[in-house]
Amino acid sequence: MRRYKNAVTNGHEGLLPLIFNLFRLNAFDACPERLENIVNKTNIAGLFWVSHIIKPGYPERYCQMKLIKPIPLLNWKNWLQLMLLTLLLFFAFLFYNNGNFVLDGEESLLTRMDIGREMLLPKTYKAPYRFIFINVGKDLQLTKDDYGADNVITDREKLASFFQLLNNHNKHKYLLADLVFDLPADNDSLLEKELPRLQKVIFPKHLGDSGLLPSVFSVPSAIADYNTSNKKFSKFRLMYGDSLKTLPVAIHEALEGVTYKVKRGSLYCNGKYNLHTIPPRYFIRPYQLQTAKQYPYFNLGDLLVLANDSTFYDQFLEDRFIVLGNFDTDIHITPIGKMPGVLILLNTYLSLKDGRAQPSIAWFTMIFVIFFIINLYVFFGKKPEPKKTDHKTWWQLFIYNLLNGILANFVSIAGLCLMITILSDFIFHIKPYTFIIFMYIIIWQGILKYYQVWKKQQQPAQKSA
Repeated sequence: MRRYKNAVTNGHEGLLPLIFNLFRLNAFDACPERLENIVNKTNIAGLFWVSHIIKPGYPERYCQMKLIKPIPLLNWKNWLQLMLLTLLLFFAFLFYNNGNFVLDGEESLLTRMDIGREMLLPKTYKAPYRFIFINVGKDLQLTKDDYGADNVITDREKLASFFQLLNNHNKHKYLLADLVFDLPADNDSLLEKELPRLQKVIFPKHLGDSGLLPSVFSVPSAIADYNTSNKKFSKFRLMYGDSLKTLPVAIHEALEGVTYKVKRGSLYCNGKYNLHTIPPRYFIRPYQLQTAKQYPYFNLGDLLVLANDSTFYDQFLEDRFIVLGNFDTDIHITPIGKMPGVLILLNTYLSLKDGRAQPSIAWFTMIFVIFFIINLYVFFGKKPEPKKTDHKTWWQLFIYNLLNGILANFVSIAGLCLMITILSDFIFHIKPYTFIIFMYIIIWQGILKYYQVWKKQQQPAQKSA
């Protein structure tokens, strides 16, 4: 596999408590005491539908949300504005999550969240196949390139012997062979004979500056590159252009009978919308192979020695998903640490099989509703008046306003973004990156704030005129 470069706020004001209490409130059995408790804790007089669910005679001050304009008085232009802004945020969110850019701080936070969940809620992964892992990192040979320089490649004779073993029985489930035949060797004749006979197999191919890099042998292959801006692996792109499929997609199509297609710039799997790039879930990790011994793991040379036993194939290769790659030197940096490239490819496929790239209608509905509420709060929410303070010196006032204004607002919005990620990941197995939401709210808050300042400055001039 190859890398391809190319909260808590003062007074509990903010988006996080609003959204949190929206999901916490039960619209059918809400009692006045519970409503009053929620209202007092969030300092929000109610959500836009509270007036329809509270009991008759309940205090009127809790029947009104703090809006610039009450919900019943919103005209069609206001509703159109809310819907268009929600759609804008929705498509910007999808565009951001289908891209390759990842913020280091956001990724670190999500990784720690995953680790914390695994510690608090440990769950044993039930593998969908009987895996066997074979390391070629200790079975190497030297070959000359076009310039006469020495290059290290996998031992071609041992590869040919292994492929011959598979061809003689042909009872393996599938073979993921993370091997690139970019240079010829003197002892290629046997390998050249066995490769055309090999079935149920996929090899990687790589992109160069002018297209796909050539291979010495013609083998079934798919792209195994990923884009990065920080020399680390974060997300895996599933398709390049309209037709270049990546290796995890090719495996998914071969084993599950699904079909991936690009239509109007969007990716679909069996006609259902699919994310273009995904951060894979790391179901299988290096320590499980080499330390915990949870799966059969062999060096290629050792396996060929053991294969002389007639029962070895039946025990370790028959009906097995074989993962063949260099576990010693083909190492990449991921959010959870170092990992062989072939395991990144495998875990990306397992994430596809687990549905982690295909959002459901319920996921889209949840995201859209939350975005609608965000826009309702940002554009029609009545902002609280600054609280009076006894601080008199300039630096005390500066720190007070900073802690109770800007930082408190940032924490509240960051908490909202984290909550969206948790809901999406825990419930729908879709891990979204939400930095775009954070920036959307901050930018609009700034625009609206200075627009109000400008509007007030214009009023005296209009009166005097």
